[in-house]
This record gives sequence, structure tokens and C-alpha cells, in this order.
Amino acid sequence: MLKVPVCWLLAGLLGFSSWVQADPAAEALWAACPSGLPKSDVQGRPLDWVAWRHTPVLAVIWSPDCAFCQRHNAKLDALLREVPGAAVIGIAVDSPTEAVTRTVQRRGYAFPVIADGSGPCAVRPQLTPRRVIPMTCWLGDAPTQPRCIPGEMSDDDLRDLLKAQARSRRHS
Repeated sequence: MLKVPVCWLLAGLLGFSSWVQADPAAEALWAACPSGLPKSDVQGRPLDWVAWRHTPVLAVIWSPDCAFCQRHNAKLDALLREVPGAAVIGIAVDSPTEAVTRTVQRRGYAFPVIADGSGPCAVRPQLTPRRVIPMTCWLGDAPTQPRCIPGEMSDDDLRDLLKAQARSRRHS
């Protein structure tokens, strides 16, 4: 009979349970929302959820009034030119949709941005209890933990996330 030390068994169970609980897919975030998945971003560009179904998605939670968010999103937008086809969505919080739309148009973000909903359509509380912005979250099988990374990230860290996402797409 195989004898496994109790500490290894508990560590394995804890790791498995965190993996099972912490694997949100982009589509699952709107499962309880009566209107379902957003059909388009704040600029009216259609969102292709089917294309994102089998790939991890980077979700960046941000606010139009946040200077750190503006720098973070500008870096991310520039890096997206290096990693074509990356699945990224911005989720703007704490602002009306009109203000989000104006900010996205003024900043020229190429990635789609939605305004976070409320009640059962709110995404941020499903991803993290923390209200730090910007917050970059990995939706799908996470390559590392933590799943949500608070604060403005460096170019290298964002580049690494986008490259990990590209590797995940190739292996799925």
C-alpha cells in the first residue's frame, strides 16, 4: 500500500481546491446577468466571445479618473502590437459609460473596453474583493498565482503575461 505523508496530501488537496475555485472563464462572469454577455464594447465594436472561449483572457479593471490606470493601459496598448491576437478586455469601474467612452476615444485604446455592470452583472466582485485599480486579472487556466495582480505593472511583467497567454493559445 502506498503511504503518502499527510502534509503532502493536504497540500495537494489545497492546491486542487484553489485551482477548481479560481478558474473563471470570461463567459462565466456574466452567467447570472439577465442581459447576458455584453455584445459590444463602449465604442460599439462587437466582442467575439466565441474566439475567446478556449484561450485565457486578460481583464484589466480600471477607472478613467486614475492616472496609474492611464499609464498601465497605455503600456498594455503599446505591447499589444508586439503580441497580435492577444485576448484583452478593459473593464472600467466607478464611472458612467459616457465618461468611459470619451476616455477610450481620447486615449485611442485598441483593446475593447466595457463599463462594469451592477448587481448580478458586476464583474469586479466576481474576480476580486479588492478595490485596487488598476487590477489585471487572468481569466482561464492561470500559469501562476495570484490570478489578479493589483497596481500598475511594468512593461516586462505585462509582456510576460501576454507571452504566457500566447503560449496557452498554442497549446489549446
